[in-house]
Amino acid sequence: MPACLSCGVDVKKPGLCPECTLEKNKGNKPGIKTIKPGRPFLKKIIFLLISHTLVIIIGFLTGYLLFVTFVPDTKSSPGVNFSNNKQSGNNVLIPLDEGIPRHDITQRTLHPPMDNKEEYVQWMLAHTSEKEKFISWRWDCLQDLIRWDSIQDDRIKEAFLRTPRENFIRKRNINRAYEHAYMPIGYGATITDPWIVSLMTQTIAPEPDHKVLEIGTGSGYQSALLSELSNFIYTIEIIEELAAETNNLYREYEQEYHHYKNIRRVTGDGYYGWPEKEPFDRIIVTCSIDHIPPPLLKQLAPEGIMVIPVGPPSGQKLLKVTKHVDGESIYFDRENLLPRKVHFISFRDQEGKRYSESEDGDMDYSQ
Repeated sequence: MPACLSCGVDVKKPGLCPECTLEKNKGNKPGIKTIKPGRPFLKKIIFLLISHTLVIIIGFLTGYLLFVTFVPDTKSSPGVNFSNNKQSGNNVLIPLDEGIPRHDITQRTLHPPMDNKEEYVQWMLAHTSEKEKFISWRWDCLQDLIRWDSIQDDRIKEAFLRTPRENFIRKRNINRAYEHAYMPIGYGATITDPWIVSLMTQTIAPEPDHKVLEIGTGSGYQSALLSELSNFIYTIEIIEELAAETNNLYREYEQEYHHYKNIRRVTGDGYYGWPEKEPFDRIIVTCSIDHIPPPLLKQLAPEGIMVIPVGPPSGQKLLKVTKHVDGESIYFDRENLLPRKVHFISFRDQEGKRYSESEDGDMDYSQ
């Protein structure tokens, strides 16, 4: 019987055996044993599984290294990205874009009705996601403020009607959002009652182009109200946990209330103000102290107005301070806004100690 010319296997006819013939047709060298059907497919599957697994592992490790390298540590204040501002010692919670508002309130074309409660409620329901009961309570609260003469300006009336106090009151007191009372918000801080908030806002009456500095962010309600009136709001909070909590509220609501993006906020000691951003046309201080901090007076612009509760912890006078500059002379007018005392939480430093220059007593700080 004839043998295969390549491998010597017996064949029926002279020439190559079937296997050598197949190898020759594939372009391989004769004599190499053919792989059984199915094995190349199995090897291909194994190769793909191994290669894809390696790609996933390498991608995960690369992403983790990039995250560790470029994302700042936010353990002390969850949900907040901090970048250090070395000159003032403050931690900036959002980037600053000087001179350009992120949302220009002067471009508004729609305004809520202010002459009829039913029309106002229906307008707010159509243009916001707010609940009807809060909208109704807000209208009623404003009528009290108008009767008590704490709001006269129509711009500030509209700002009050647009600002949802219930978003900042904290959940445990949400059904008391429009009561005329101070309420705790945690960390030893409070949200000021609507009457004092509106009176302080009316006193400084900011215009859209005014730079406004708030000392004591607290619940965030005062700055939210101010952002309805000015494109340039700067606010400082010394309690990091409270600053982070309120910052998260702004982040949550700024998709609906776009002007909250104009609120530039930091954590730091408000006694020293925000010197990098001076001068400020308006300054509003929401914590009490027995003297007016000199750095804040310095950062107030000529003809600028500051409102501040001044006096001992037992009660303060709410002062309006106006700065005048005449050549090289600088002087201040002081006006006591109320015949009675007010009660704000104390102005404290980084260690939690009160700023104080005198013992508690009945002093006339308006002179």
